[in-house]
Amino acid sequence: QKIPGFTLVELMVTVAVIAIILVIGVPSIANMKRSGDLITTSKELVTALNYARAEAVRQGLDIGVNPISGSWANGWQVEISGTAIREFGAPPPGSSVALTTGSAPVTFAGMGNVVTKSCLDVSVTGSSAVRSVPISPAGRITTCRDSCANIASDPTKCD
Repeated sequence: QKIPGFTLVELMVTVAVIAIILVIGVPSIANMKRSGDLITTSKELVTALNYARAEAVRQGLDIGVNPISGSWANGWQVEISGTAIREFGAPPPGSSVALTTGSAPVTFAGMGNVVTKSCLDVSVTGSSAVRSVPISPAGRITTCRDSCANIASDPTKCD
């Protein structure tokens, strides 16, 4: 009489199929997380810059966005005359922000324009993808799907 259950061969085939699915799926999930971190960090940066610009226009004062404790890896803050009015937390681990054009702080004048044209690159460890956040002299903030160095020659990469 036959005993119900699985044979060793059936179990080994099931384990092999699961292993193949994991080998294919895990790198895709890691890439998706890095991509999400990249987009989240660049959007947080744009939010801080837009907030600073709006406050500069509203108050008619120079308002800057500065890295916390001198490093963008610690987050950034919006400040008036050296006093922080809003802080934004550090980007996710492995994310980095670098001011590649201009100098910190990124300062918006009372009319909403920037004192110095600036561009920030956002990248994530383990990924070749880069997003940049250029700020035009008029204060317009955009995001681009390439580094600050490359977008000048190809503006179609900007949103």
